[in-house]
Amino acid sequence: MKAVFFDLDGTLLDTLPDIRNAMNYALRAYDGDEASYDDVRRYVGRGLYKALSSAAIEKHPKGLDENEFGLMFALMKNCYMRHPVVETKPYPGIPELLSVLKSKGIKLGIVSNKADQIVKEIISELLPDTFDFISGEREGYPLKPDPKLLLEGIASVGASPSETVYVGDSEVDAETGKRAGVKTLIVSYGFRNKEELEGNGIEISADSAEELHEKLESMI
Repeated sequence: MKAVFFDLDGTLLDTLPDIRNAMNYALRAYDGDEASYDDVRRYVGRGLYKALSSAAIEKHPKGLDENEFGLMFALMKNCYMRHPVVETKPYPGIPELLSVLKSKGIKLGIVSNKADQIVKEIISELLPDTFDFISGEREGYPLKPDPKLLLEGIASVGASPSETVYVGDSEVDAETGKRAGVKTLIVSYGFRNKEELEGNGIEISADSAEELHEKLESMI
């Protein structure tokens, strides 16, 4: 193993509170009902736009036209960009895991469906000088589960898919790893619980960052 690539939300960081705050800010502005933590957990995984779209369907039953939804999304994105790291924090054990991997010469990367600017701002605040490749949603690149961005990242750090492990927390990540042809580890401590993952036929590799650490150490 030469490289380990990670999903961001629900894998490295618990970003749910700040995503929820931004989402509810936008929903309230258009007289929608607020989304709970469990609601937001269900919505996320395929980018903020699709997350808010799911929220609007459930929390604004009167419906919004295309222009109104565009304005609602702009509100959410602007709020999130201004306040991306208020309650967001790494899961327990993640900083230590990353430090150990880096000390062993493993290349580290992040591939997220969150907007690229927000991803880089969050990482610079919470996990600076750690990763060799960082990318969120970028123009010209399809979102995960398309593997294009993950494969670009792997190549950029001088590794091949057969030398890379991808770590995520959702069905989207499982499909991304499969399409990229990399060994994939799915954790259950993030935004999808064990019952949801297993219900989708996904094998769980770790229930905590400590178990993930042990799994990765055994592969070095």
